[in-house]
Amino acid sequence: MAERKTFNSVKLYYALILFSVMGFMLESCGLSSPMTDTPQSGLKLGQAELNYTPKVGFDMVGNYRGDDYASRGVHDSLYGRALVAKGSNGVKTAVLTVDICYIPVDMITIMREHIASATDIPPNHIMIHATHTHSGPPADLDAPEAENYMKMSANAVIEANKNLVDSELEVGRTIEDRVSHNRRLKAVDGTTHMVWEKFEPGYIEKSLGGIDPELITVRINQGGKTTGALVNFGCHATTLTGNNWLYSADYPGYLTESVQKVMGKDFQVQFLNAPSGNVTQVDHKVGFLDTFQECQRIGYLLGVASLEAMGNSSPASGDGSVRISSEKVPVKKILITEEQKEWAEKIMERVEKEGMPELQPDGIPDELYAKRWLELYDQRNQIDELEVMVLKIGDLAIVGLPGEMFNEFGVYIKENSPFKNTLVVGLANGYYRYFPTEISFSQGPQGFKPMITGYETTPGTTEYEKGAGEKLSVSAVNQLKKLYLD
Repeated sequence: MAERKTFNSVKLYYALILFSVMGFMLESCGLSSPMTDTPQSGLKLGQAELNYTPKVGFDMVGNYRGDDYASRGVHDSLYGRALVAKGSNGVKTAVLTVDICYIPVDMITIMREHIASATDIPPNHIMIHATHTHSGPPADLDAPEAENYMKMSANAVIEANKNLVDSELEVGRTIEDRVSHNRRLKAVDGTTHMVWEKFEPGYIEKSLGGIDPELITVRINQGGKTTGALVNFGCHATTLTGNNWLYSADYPGYLTESVQKVMGKDFQVQFLNAPSGNVTQVDHKVGFLDTFQECQRIGYLLGVASLEAMGNSSPASGDGSVRISSEKVPVKKILITEEQKEWAEKIMERVEKEGMPELQPDGIPDELYAKRWLELYDQRNQIDELEVMVLKIGDLAIVGLPGEMFNEFGVYIKENSPFKNTLVVGLANGYYRYFPTEISFSQGPQGFKPMITGYETTPGTTEYEKGAGEKLSVSAVNQLKKLYLD
């Protein structure tokens, strides 16, 4: 463990050196020098951010914490960050990102209506995304003051709508493969495990899947200079576990900090977390480093990658038009068998006598699964309609998917999109837990107990039947093709 901490410090040291080098490179990359001959697409963009950090004492969301979820303080502030686009065709759209774990669909509805009441942006033209920090407050309607602070985060859109000016987009890309890891592991005995477990040397055979190392930036140019950027990269914002009791944006906060050290404190960085349901920052060969120093290492590495991508950008404003597409996709709840129901009832009988277990740094205890299985049993045969949203801004497409999608779905959508520039975002416009790939449900021994095929595929972690993620992804691709031809 000590060796890894030294290694992290060395990486951070070299990251800081790279920032110094990047500072000298800014002018040649066109990030600091005045821009000339800017094309006029007719596209107008506005940006804004608002600090919505709630008062200390509210619950924290993202990990199982026994019977004590109350926050103890603020390490770094939580923000709502917004981009509003008005196309050359007069159509408006908005993308709001919130430093929070997830936002239920009923709160999404309230936030959209709140924005629409103070702007001329229709509710169904607004995409709202949670960055997925596990060190933020709840967004559930029954949480104390949640509606107030969620509306406060949504005010970023209202402010951005006041800041519309002629703008141009540029899209850049790079690869950053040192940050993320697939968190599902196959052991030599054929069992499936998660990266946060502890293993004997040689016990893990391989990872059960890959990652998407592509980092995409959307550079926003206004008035002859670059004023902000969207950054799209997929990795769980779970560096801080249930052992942390301070509000924090996790590594996305450090990503913003690092880019602003180079570009200036007024430069807006809007992080869009790509599908990362099976992707984490944890390297199982090293162990789980749940420190703010690790957050900084990851954020600064991604900051350097973001500057590199921005420095290699190509125009993406196109005709400056904005178009919106949305589809409600019907998906069926996962089936809880009679055998699973009986197991859950026995567990809950024990809970009635002994109570729920103590804090658990990561994962979910059997007792919580039992509670969820009984809820899902009562919902058997239920079909929900989940929103898949696609925005076209010039030559840029942004796909919003609900819940925690496996990274393979993001890769599939990008590979099948007719747009050269496609960002895919998870945890958008509602939260419905995990969407694993079909094959992942069979990765492990036969049986029904929790975690037998891994965390994400266990009923209660996922709520919908096999193939639900594939259906949502196909909807996204079909909408992309339609928008491209319109």
